[in-house]
Amino acid sequence: MSNENKKVGIRVLTLSGCDYCDWLKSELNGCGITYDNIDADQFSDFADQIEEKFKTESYPIVFIESNNNIITIVPETKLEASDTLRTFDTIPQLVGIIKQYI
Repeated sequence: MSNENKKVGIRVLTLSGCDYCDWLKSELNGCGITYDNIDADQFSDFADQIEEKFKTESYPIVFIESNNNIITIVPETKLEASDTLRTFDTIPQLVGIIKQYI
């Protein structure tokens, strides 16, 4: 039986000065979870597009690329949750969701 390694990419869209964003990054670092950080202030056009697409203004926003799918996880949205759009209530819950994919 072959043992396939999951190839998962994690990107975190964060705001400078956001306590929840800093908390998430600290938790991910503490768990040894590798991720790419995207600063919403530095890439404001991209951040604006994401906010519009996912009907949210809250951060952090997490993207998990797994098995050719991208799962987006947001704190709140006006859209319905689906297989590719999830929400979270707390940072520990968000970390738990991320761990499900790695």
